[in-house]
Amino acid sequence: MKIDEALIREIVLRVVENRLTQGQAQAAPSQVPPEAEPGRAEFLAAEQTCPVIFGAGALHTVGRKALELGCRKVLLVSDPGLVKLGLARRVADNLRASGVASVLFDRVQPNPLDADCNAGGEIARREKVDGVVAVGGGSVMDSGKAIKVLTGNPPPISKYYGAAACERGAPLILIPTTAGTGSESTKYAVLTDAKTHEKKVALATGDLAICDPELTYRLPKGLTAATGVDVLAHACESYAGGVHNPKADLLARAAIGKIAVWLPKAYRGENNETARYEVMLACSFAGMAFNETLCHLGHAAAHSIGAVFNIPHGICCAWTLPETMAFCAALYPERVAVIAAALQLEPRPGIAVAELGQLTADGIRALLRQLEIKSPRESGIERDDFLAVAGLVRKDFCYPVIPVSLSEAEIREFLGRAYDSYQ
Repeated sequence: MKIDEALIREIVLRVVENRLTQGQAQAAPSQVPPEAEPGRAEFLAAEQTCPVIFGAGALHTVGRKALELGCRKVLLVSDPGLVKLGLARRVADNLRASGVASVLFDRVQPNPLDADCNAGGEIARREKVDGVVAVGGGSVMDSGKAIKVLTGNPPPISKYYGAAACERGAPLILIPTTAGTGSESTKYAVLTDAKTHEKKVALATGDLAICDPELTYRLPKGLTAATGVDVLAHACESYAGGVHNPKADLLARAAIGKIAVWLPKAYRGENNETARYEVMLACSFAGMAFNETLCHLGHAAAHSIGAVFNIPHGICCAWTLPETMAFCAALYPERVAVIAAALQLEPRPGIAVAELGQLTADGIRALLRQLEIKSPRESGIERDDFLAVAGLVRKDFCYPVIPVSLSEAEIREFLGRAYDSYQ
């Protein structure tokens, strides 16, 4: 197994920084940060990514904000669906009204390919743009981040996987049209290697995020469900993992509670404007949380499943999250109990660890059924093929922060439970 050494260095640095909140670098992961001694400051390593403008109608600020960032000509990154719906045109018109020209790049697909990002970077350099505006879901925003890197550094994007040092690149505005990845609040650009089908990560942040819930009002039910479950996975894995701090904890807990209440309503179209607002806010909160703590087992497996079968990321997270929480219950029962309570599952005091894990996993699966998310079998994936991705899981960039290292055989068992328990 070969894992990017530079990425591991970056992750280890993050672990050490975040564990300063516990008073010592090697404190037990589930330990509550100690109270500060009188007269002694307690240090908290908390990252801020990019500023966020949040609210209905916020999209209309994009032209003015692009000007404030010094942009006069931007690469407008989107996808064919949003171009067809006219949203990319709306953004281009708003930019033009503020005196900012745009060049459209819509070669983005789910599970974005490194090759497409390289093509976008080439267009950005050829057109001599001085900014990037990415409007779309997580795939578009991750592509926008990669292209940002390539506006200030020579291609290909693969040179900058992990923690590779590079110039910052042109200003980037991120405009999410789904409430799922939280990519606008993180420094990660998750890409698929077109040759190996492995998930890779480049590090880049936006310079501004514009989160407008109105862009999600007419989101199809299936996309609402898939992206919303991704939010839940981010928050749960952030909260029940080996790296945490008080800021991330608060944001993750809030996100879980909002998803439990508002995602089913958004899916059914009930109280739609409020529901969409709350789900997008949960998405932003969860992105800020896992940007500091990282995701682990569930996402390592979900990335690998998505890369092999080209299944939307949120659906893959739905398949892996229940068993991930059952796994975490044995390691961090107090934290999983908080997650269960936020999901309104009402774990009783003194509940056994195994029972807590089962309660939480079953509760998440019940939510998935409310959202009518198909199982792996219903999606045409055979059990043996599903288990065969175990080797890729150990190569995924989230694997180094799995709370307890697992053998390939143990990962196969995990995948088998995920497959069998949701039919």
